[in-house]
Amino acid sequence: MYNSLARIEKQLADIELNCLRKTYIATRPKLLERAAAIKAVPDFWSTVIDEAPTEIDQRIQPRDVPALSCLISLDVERFEILDGEHGEPRSIKLSFTFKRNQWFHDETIEKRFYWRTSGNGWSGLVSDPVKIHWKDRDLTDGLLELAGNLWEKQEELKQTNGQDSDEIRATAEYMTLVEKVQRTPQDAISFFGLFGYRGLHISARQSLDAIQRQQHSAEGSEHWRDMEEELPPLPDTEIYPHGGDVAIAVSEDLYPGAIQYFSKLLIKLRSSELCLHVAAAAKERDAKISDGELGNTSSDSEERNSRNGEYHVPQPSKRSRLSG
Repeated sequence: MYNSLARIEKQLADIELNCLRKTYIATRPKLLERAAAIKAVPDFWSTVIDEAPTEIDQRIQPRDVPALSCLISLDVERFEILDGEHGEPRSIKLSFTFKRNQWFHDETIEKRFYWRTSGNGWSGLVSDPVKIHWKDRDLTDGLLELAGNLWEKQEELKQTNGQDSDEIRATAEYMTLVEKVQRTPQDAISFFGLFGYRGLHISARQSLDAIQRQQHSAEGSEHWRDMEEELPPLPDTEIYPHGGDVAIAVSEDLYPGAIQYFSKLLIKLRSSELCLHVAAAAKERDAKISDGELGNTSSDSEERNSRNGEYHVPQPSKRSRLSG
């Protein structure tokens, strides 16, 4: 029974991956065409970020807003797709392009996320840290720099030992980062901490071996138990635990739905303009009533009472006010 269920599950997963590959290949030209058209729309991406879904919005700190308002381009590339039938479509590259600003020297910041599978059946995004060349203020308060330093030290030890080594735990880079992570509240980490996200330390070879073991498992029940394993704990050096979720939200929601998110602002502006017009007309009417130009009918009184004498106009979001 378990063999049959596992086989069907695998077939359904393969179909979904093929659909994702083909959808990406079919829509990529239009998305590039959209990117060219967006260049003519002022503040497009900064507006989209301001209207971002909760998974992204809750990770943006007030201090991030001025820097994110300089965003002029966002691109998502599924770089491991080879064709409609081959390549891992869940691996993504995020490219953020900014106009010249006072926070960092980088014009474009790119980060690759690799879809990996662990030996216990877990699958998700892993990545390597990407440093940002700050000008004056590091919005991550040094976390991103420390994460990059540790990764560089690990790569250095790997070259020396030929593989990952536990020696890294004895290094100053490791101990400094662990201490910094422990002292930093998770809800206070900058959105730019995303570029330091690593996730589980799973190499491409380890992931391939894990997938092959699952595919060649002799018993479906073993595969079924693997799928019930809990998510392994993230390393104690992880500076951005929600990085995988944020990357998925950007690639599967914010980026493809950018025009819809931008349109939200237009709807709000039109609603605000209408409310302002209605409020102005009502105030003018009330002024005429007080001057005796119009009769104070019962319907007028009821209308004012229903509004409690107040006229409400939608206010811009907190981040919009901060960046204004």
